[in-house]
Amino acid sequence: MMEEAEDQPEIVSHEEALQAEKEAHERMSLSRETTPTKDQPPTVLAAPSPLPAFLSNTISTPKTPALPKQASVRPPQSNVSIAASPAPPAAPQISHEDRVKAAVPDQSEPAGNSIGSAQSIFGWLAGNSLVNKVVEKTKSSMESVITTLDPGMREIINSGGDINLAVTSTKDNKVLPVREAFQKVFGRATVTGYASQATTAAQPVGFTAGLKGAEERISNLRKAGDISSDLTVVSVEGFIVEILPDRWFEMSCLLLKDPSHGIEVQTFSQPTFIPTEYVLTAQDKTPLDYPLRWSGLAVTIGEVIETAKPHIGHADWQMVLSGVSRQQSLKLAALSLASMYKQKLPTSFVS
Repeated sequence: MMEEAEDQPEIVSHEEALQAEKEAHERMSLSRETTPTKDQPPTVLAAPSPLPAFLSNTISTPKTPALPKQASVRPPQSNVSIAASPAPPAAPQISHEDRVKAAVPDQSEPAGNSIGSAQSIFGWLAGNSLVNKVVEKTKSSMESVITTLDPGMREIINSGGDINLAVTSTKDNKVLPVREAFQKVFGRATVTGYASQATTAAQPVGFTAGLKGAEERISNLRKAGDISSDLTVVSVEGFIVEILPDRWFEMSCLLLKDPSHGIEVQTFSQPTFIPTEYVLTAQDKTPLDYPLRWSGLAVTIGEVIETAKPHIGHADWQMVLSGVSRQQSLKLAALSLASMYKQKLPTSFVS
């Protein structure tokens, strides 16, 4: 019985129905008032005020990377305030070049700083003794490798410079030690050998005869016209001398003449002991009427040793008898000669 009572519809009274109909009419009238009709004219908005002069010029000019982009945000305004607000005062005209100069930073100063820093770095490298030693060591190592693989490259690498001289011989055991010595002392030097003979004996005897033979080689070379009159010349002349009684030694005289600077320097190589029997044999083979007997013997010690011991040879007897070759002893003497010559040269010429 209770379930059937709940399913029955609710009964509305006549007063409530009238009140609901009245409220519906009021809502409909309100909606008609708010909705615009076709005859009502639309609301006209006032035109926006013109932009300032400097903003219009900025917008019309092309964009540049240096100018930063700035977004202008304008606060929302009502239509009444836009129409009633007066125009803003005209801003001062600023040219495009002035704006670019003001916006773009000056790049000259950083560039100068970078160039200055680069120059300071290179200056430090050039003035650093450790770097110079490493460069020189690398250079000498490369030159050593090249000259070891091809000994003929030594003359090409170290030739040149301000030192140019001639040697009064074309034999390698005389030209090579002089060239190596001067290139070591001066760094670069051009050394050329020329054939020249002395008018002294075949085997000079004594210091005076050795120096005389070196001078005659230079004089004969200049008279032949093979070299210029002002070219520096180095002459090498071997001789034997009895330093102690019955103690004979072979030595070489090295003479340098530089006419352009008025320099003359001479030195002697280290002595090489000669057995007395070889000297006696050379004296026996020299005739009594030998025209150059005043300066020495008619037969050289090398020829005597080669005849007595054919396995030694004419050019290697100093190495066999003393353990030092003639080329090595001449190089030591040439180093001393080049050093003395460098000390006598003007400072401006050497530098």
